Amino acid sequence: MKKSLLYISLLSAAMVFSTGCKKELLNQNSPDKLTSDNFWTTRERALTGLSAAYSRIESFAGWDNFIEARSCREYYREDFVEPGSDAYNYSWWMEIYNYSYNSGNYAIDLLWKDNYRGINFTNQVLENVAIMNNGQIDDASKSMILAEAHFLRAYYNFKLLTNFEKVILRDKVPNGENDLPKAPSSRNEVWDAIIADLKAAEPGLPLRGERPATELGRVTKGAAQAYLGKVLIYRAGEDNGNAKAYFTEAAAWLKKVIDSKQYTLIDNYLGMFNGTLTNSAESVFELQQTMDEANGAYYKSQLSDWMAASELGGYGEIYGTQKLLTEMLKEGKVATDGLYDHRVYNTVFFKDDYFNDAANPRVYGKTYDKVFENNTVAFRKWIPASLDLLGNPVAINMPIIRYADVKLLYAEAQNAIGFPDQAMIQINEVRARSAMPALNLANATDVFNQLVHERTMEFTLESSRFYDLRRWGMLQQKMQDAGRTFSPDKSYYPLPLKETQNNPLAQ
Repeated sequence: MKKSLLYISLLSAAMVFSTGCKKELLNQNSPDKLTSDNFWTTRERALTGLSAAYSRIESFAGWDNFIEARSCREYYREDFVEPGSDAYNYSWWMEIYNYSYNSGNYAIDLLWKDNYRGINFTNQVLENVAIMNNGQIDDASKSMILAEAHFLRAYYNFKLLTNFEKVILRDKVPNGENDLPKAPSSRNEVWDAIIADLKAAEPGLPLRGERPATELGRVTKGAAQAYLGKVLIYRAGEDNGNAKAYFTEAAAWLKKVIDSKQYTLIDNYLGMFNGTLTNSAESVFELQQTMDEANGAYYKSQLSDWMAASELGGYGEIYGTQKLLTEMLKEGKVATDGLYDHRVYNTVFFKDDYFNDAANPRVYGKTYDKVFENNTVAFRKWIPASLDLLGNPVAINMPIIRYADVKLLYAEAQNAIGFPDQAMIQINEVRARSAMPALNLANATDVFNQLVHERTMEFTLESSRFYDLRRWGMLQQKMQDAGRTFSPDKSYYPLPLKETQNNPLAQ
């Protein structure tokens, strides 16, 4: 399915524009040209449209969209990172880091545009596949494709709602220019729409184990359940009056993922981020990349070059702070093998005996002191296992939500509704994967504080930290602690300038 996504995206965009003028074509349809009327005629065509709906996941299209814009949007807003020297050459990156952006920022515009393209493609699938008859598509395929489209629309809307304070609900394909101006919906309306789409998707999706190898990367029942849990927990963070109800429902959905026995925590944590593992048993939903260029496909990236320290031969656009290292080392060398929590070694290179062992040099065949100076904290995630691959596009899949997140979100929900003992079971299972001893915490506040730490250990550079701090009400204080310039009005991005210019109702 990945091999033709770019072509399919362009095809679907063309279909959108064809719908607005079809009545003016004197009802004369050229038999060799596709329109929205004659495209949706077979199962294969429906799958082609679905591929377009998948194509905007994580803005994975082009250098600007995925590597530069997504990276500064997702990573520079975190309190535990700092930009490398080259980043100061890009004003639109530094506006994100310094929280000085306005509605004209390029990265913000791309985020808005990409996700609404994804919504447009999913709306086309939902509207057109729904009216395909039995002679065009079998019931099972139709049900699954519609379920996947519902999930994808929820995913794109969730991406928008967690980044923009105001979101415009686009729930149908525009029939013409008159359908384009639309006012933002209330946040509750968008939350309701996201949850409704996920609940519409979940029954029609297969379990992970029911997906054939040819369908890796497509949505499963576990992904819908995991996202329902995540969405409800995020909603609880901004609706204190109903928080307990949201946490309760979230726990029920997340428990379904756990009880399904379809997923497990894998021992090779680093393999999920350096290209040596793809679609592991821990991955619930994963962005697919490939080195295969057959038929003109190009689904690899140079994100590793952006992430890698300049000392390693990367562009050196991002480094960890000493505060990050302090947090990651704060429990001390209490792992069962006498080391720190193993997640710190898999997340960053830092000055430590582990990376300065001359008998076993772990910084790509060298010791830390031979590569770095001044106690540099350099990221290890998203860099290929072989440093020789830097400078070239590589295919490193990106887990979007994984089983460790399911377990820690479930722990957070259980703690919030009064079951800290159940929360600790999940926390300790996640810790055990990194050789960390079990903890015996009974107080809800202590359990929550441990969850904050565990999410830092587990998800640094996985686009989680900023959103976690915001929903916990800790964002302003943590930015202040990091010495960052921040004000509460920067908790969300503004409506992009192009949207407000072109949509008179978007204010």
